Amino acid sequence: EKNDTLTNLTNSEFTLTNMFKLRTTKARAAMTLLVLRLNMALAFHIFNTIWPASLKTRFHFGPSEHAMFMSFIGVVYAFSQGFVAKRVIQFCGSERKVYVIMSCCAILGAGRYVAYYTLSIHIMYSSFLFIINALGILNTVITADTGSIASSNELGGLFGALQASESAAGMLGPFLGGVVSYYFGEDGATSAPLMAVLAIYAFLFLFVYWGYEKFVILCIDPKDIVGISTSVDSDLKKTM
Repeated sequence: EKNDTLTNLTNSEFTLTNMFKLRTTKARAAMTLLVLRLNMALAFHIFNTIWPASLKTRFHFGPSEHAMFMSFIGVVYAFSQGFVAKRVIQFCGSERKVYVIMSCCAILGAGRYVAYYTLSIHIMYSSFLFIINALGILNTVITADTGSIASSNELGGLFGALQASESAAGMLGPFLGGVVSYYFGEDGATSAPLMAVLAIYAFLFLFVYWGYEKFVILCIDPKDIVGISTSVDSDLKKTM
């Protein structure tokens, strides 16, 4: 039985080695989702190298203010996943899914830009209201599509590969943010790490427009689209 299990794992389409070969439609769909998750996580970790200092400089954030801010994020994210995301996906349907993801990428980029540069705490909170709702919708779509392209016995391997990519981004992102800040500058007029984050979201916007439908949506069995899951991604930190 152990040998059979090892054989099944080796033959799975969703090992990193097989995914990188891009030989099957499911492998290409999985790689598309992996690129999305990896870059979202990179954007978060790069942005997080400058965000806490920015809050302290502009709004004099201390421990209590940070606690209130994180509570606000948690409440909005739960509301987004439990209420907003499901209704947006049902309203738009699978035929407009690409535009939903592209809109979320645009909101994430524009929202972070506004939140970083505004001197109004109310505008900053309003920006994150849009950012977190966009994240809730985006994570719901990606999680549902991930569950639709893999069979039940391969689902754990696919989610494991995606989680591994996010963990790698968690190690690489802060390093990249520090390198970009050191070599290209970090000041009030132009923040190089923020520009890198915006570049990532611009890339994802174009990448989704180019490949999400032909690599992911067309790979999903139509009967699976009806039962879109609204599972919550427990690790908000990796994609915020």
